[in-house]
Amino acid sequence: MRFLHSMLRVRDLDVALDFFCGLLGLMEVRRSEHIQGRFTLVFLSTGRADDTALIELTWNWDHAEPYGSGPNFGHLAFAVDDIYETCQRLSDAGVAILR
Repeated sequence: MRFLHSMLRVRDLDVALDFFCGLLGLMEVRRSEHIQGRFTLVFLSTGRADDTALIELTWNWDHAEPYGSGPNFGHLAFAVDDIYETCQRLSDAGVAILR
Protein backbone atom coordinates (compact mmCIF):
# COMPACT_ATOMS: atom_id res chain seq x y z
CA MET A 1 0.00 0.00 0.00
CA ARG A 2 1.14 3.56 -0.72
CA PHE A 3 -0.25 6.74 0.83
CA LEU A 4 -1.37 9.22 -1.85
CA HIS A 5 -2.79 12.35 -0.26
CA SER A 6 -4.92 13.92 2.42
CA MET A 7 -7.67 16.40 1.46
CA LEU A 8 -8.62 19.53 3.39
CA ARG A 9 -11.45 21.89 2.55
CA VAL A 10 -10.43 25.52 2.86
CA ARG A 11 -12.60 28.64 3.01
CA ASP A 12 -9.92 31.01 1.69
CA LEU A 13 -7.47 29.48 -0.78
CA ASP A 14 -5.03 32.39 -0.64
CA VAL A 15 -4.80 32.23 3.15
CA ALA A 16 -4.35 28.45 3.04
CA LEU A 17 -1.61 28.70 0.40
CA ASP A 18 0.14 31.40 2.41
CA PHE A 19 0.17 29.04 5.39
CA PHE A 20 1.14 25.81 3.64
CA CYS A 21 3.51 27.26 1.04
CA GLY A 22 4.62 30.55 2.53
CA LEU A 23 4.98 29.44 6.13
CA LEU A 24 5.52 25.68 5.96
CA GLY A 25 7.49 25.68 2.72
CA LEU A 26 5.35 23.25 0.72
CA MET A 27 5.19 23.69 -3.05
CA GLU A 28 2.18 23.78 -5.34
CA VAL A 29 2.58 20.95 -7.84
CA ARG A 30 -0.83 20.80 -9.53
CA ARG A 31 -4.00 22.85 -9.74
CA SER A 32 -7.32 22.21 -11.42
CA GLU A 33 -10.36 24.45 -11.62
CA HIS A 34 -13.78 22.88 -12.03
CA ILE A 35 -16.06 25.60 -13.39
CA GLN A 36 -19.30 23.58 -13.41
CA GLY A 37 -18.70 22.19 -9.92
CA ARG A 38 -17.47 25.61 -8.72
CA PHE A 39 -14.39 24.34 -6.92
CA THR A 40 -10.61 24.39 -7.22
CA LEU A 41 -8.19 21.62 -6.24
CA VAL A 42 -4.59 22.49 -5.37
CA PHE A 43 -2.04 19.76 -4.62
CA LEU A 44 0.97 20.54 -2.43
CA SER A 45 4.22 18.62 -1.95
CA THR A 46 7.28 18.82 0.22
CA GLY A 47 9.33 18.62 -2.97
CA ARG A 48 11.44 15.74 -1.68
CA ALA A 49 12.08 13.00 -4.23
CA ASP A 50 11.44 10.30 -1.61
CA ASP A 51 8.15 11.85 -0.43
CA THR A 52 5.30 11.33 -2.89
CA ALA A 53 2.43 12.08 -0.49
CA LEU A 54 0.46 15.25 -1.17
CA ILE A 55 -1.94 17.58 0.57
CA GLU A 56 -4.99 18.39 -1.52
CA LEU A 57 -6.65 21.72 -0.75
CA THR A 58 -10.24 21.90 -1.93
CA TRP A 59 -11.75 25.35 -2.26
CA ASN A 60 -15.51 25.38 -2.84
CA TRP A 61 -16.06 28.81 -4.38
CA ASP A 62 -19.49 29.46 -2.91
CA HIS A 63 -18.83 28.26 0.64
CA ALA A 64 -18.54 31.43 2.75
CA GLU A 65 -19.07 30.07 6.27
CA PRO A 66 -16.14 28.77 8.33
CA TYR A 67 -15.82 25.00 8.38
CA GLY A 68 -16.28 23.40 11.77
CA SER A 69 -13.98 20.82 13.24
CA GLY A 70 -15.28 18.05 10.97
CA PRO A 71 -16.31 19.05 7.44
CA ASN A 72 -12.98 20.67 6.57
CA PHE A 73 -11.29 17.26 6.56
CA GLY A 74 -12.24 15.26 3.51
CA HIS A 75 -10.34 12.02 3.12
CA LEU A 76 -7.13 10.03 3.12
CA ALA A 77 -6.21 8.43 -0.19
CA PHE A 78 -4.18 5.26 -0.71
CA ALA A 79 -3.09 3.31 -3.76
CA VAL A 80 -3.44 -0.46 -3.50
CA ASP A 81 -2.37 -3.28 -5.80
CA ASP A 82 -5.89 -4.70 -6.20
CA ILE A 83 -8.86 -2.49 -5.28
CA TYR A 84 -11.36 -5.34 -5.60
CA GLU A 85 -9.42 -7.61 -3.24
CA THR A 86 -8.92 -4.73 -0.82
CA CYS A 87 -12.63 -3.82 -0.81
CA GLN A 88 -13.59 -7.48 -0.34
CA ARG A 89 -11.15 -7.88 2.57
CA LEU A 90 -12.50 -4.73 4.23
CA SER A 91 -16.10 -5.77 3.59
CA ASP A 92 -15.41 -9.22 5.05
CA ALA A 93 -14.10 -7.47 8.15
CA GLY A 94 -17.37 -5.55 8.54
CA VAL A 95 -16.34 -2.25 6.93
CA ALA A 96 -19.10 -0.59 4.91
CA ILE A 97 -17.84 0.16 1.39
CA LEU A 98 -19.71 3.18 0.07
CA ARG A 99 -19.34 3.83 -3.65
